[in-house]
Order: sequence, then structure tokens, then C-alpha cells
Amino acid sequence: MSSFQRHMAVMLLALATLVGALSSCSQGPSDKSLEGPLKDAASAVRTTIMAVDLRMKEHTTAAAGSTAADDMLKQLDSAANNVKSLSAPTQDEQKLRDDVLATFTTVSRAMIHARDALAAPQGGPEAGQTGSSNLAPVLDELHDASNQLDALMTKAGIQ
Repeated sequence: MSSFQRHMAVMLLALATLVGALSSCSQGPSDKSLEGPLKDAASAVRTTIMAVDLRMKEHTTAAAGSTAADDMLKQLDSAANNVKSLSAPTQDEQKLRDDVLATFTTVSRAMIHARDALAAPQGGPEAGQTGSSNLAPVLDELHDASNQLDALMTKAGIQ
């Protein structure tokens, strides 16, 4: 074998190794690859629930609550982008990824409602309203979204 042939063989082996390494980077949505985004989403919705609860008890300001909800929306968006970046070559993997993204959409909708409700001016006693009456339906929606996310995580074997 000539020096040129040996050099080409080494280059081909290196190229094959590189292709194998790169193809493993685009992983499918397995339980392990979904664990981080799902836990991030769960953390985001629970933090938003806490922000709404604190606002209902008047233990925080509207600005602090809406800022917290907005920050958690960004965290959820980042988790969704991580899931979207996963390849899903099989139907089972596509279904799992689609289920996660659909659940993230439900959670996102609830968190947007929470952020908007937290930012809205709350009527005082002179208006005949309390902040908690405006936020109670939002809190219920957040709990429903959180339960849906928890059910998906249980189904995927993540807790």
C-alpha cells in the first residue's frame, strides 16, 4: 500500500467517524432527550402558578408577577425550541414530539393569560373587585395545564 493510499484510508476513516458523531447529535425525541425540556416547562408553569398565587394574596406587585410570568414564557419557549430541534424519524417519535409540543402550546396559552392578567390593573374596593377574583380563573387554567404536563411526563416515564 502506497503512502498516498494509506493517507486516503486514514482520511476516509476520519470522515466516517466525523459523520457518525455528527449524526448522533441530531437525536430523536427519546425519554432522555425530552427530560430537560419537560422539566424546564414544568418549572416554568409552577413558577407562574406561584406568581399568580402571590399576587392573589397581595404578597407581590403586578409588575413583579407579570415579569416573572414573562420570564417563564421565555423559558418555555426555549424548551419548545429544544424539542423542535429533535429529529423524529419514526412515527412513534413524531407522535411523542407532537404530543409534547401540543402540551407546551396549552401551557404557553395559560401562561400568556396569566401574564396578561397579572399586568392588568386590578380593581380595588372602590371598583367592587379584588385582584383574586380576576386571577382565580387564570390560576385554574394554569393548574389544568400543569396537570396535563404532569400526565405527559408520567406517560414518558419522566418525573
